[in-house]
Amino acid sequence: MLYDVGLLDIKDVYTDGTKIEANANRYTFVWGKAVKKSRERIAKQLQELWDYAAETAKEELGQLEEKFENPSPQKVLETVEKINTALQGKEVDPKVKQKLRYAEKNWPGKLAEYEQKEEVLQERNSYSKTDEDATFMQARKGKQDH
Repeated sequence: MLYDVGLLDIKDVYTDGTKIEANANRYTFVWGKAVKKSRERIAKQLQELWDYAAETAKEELGQLEEKFENPSPQKVLETVEKINTALQGKEVDPKVKQKLRYAEKNWPGKLAEYEQKEEVLQERNSYSKTDEDATFMQARKGKQDH
């Protein structure tokens, strides 16, 4: 409209670095590092469960060597099922049984959630749950010379 009445010349276009404060605090943000660490923690714990089962049920699992570097929700379910089958009838630490139940119930959903979060993150380090286009920018304090 401004161009049509001759008040604006669009030969040159300028952009600035304006930052607009969003109505989102740091607790509404999803952090890329936290998602990565959580996935790694699940993979590590799944590996520990597998190693325990392989030691406890050598005959049932044989020499199956498994590595869980980025397991999918389906891989978790399959692995927990294999472990449960192999440990059936064996003397198993109650904490391991509890961990297996927890893994079966929670980890597939969590991994699916992390996959969705990583898809939104793409190349960013963070995004807001309330506005997925928003990225967290920390205010930097200048150095003070005293």
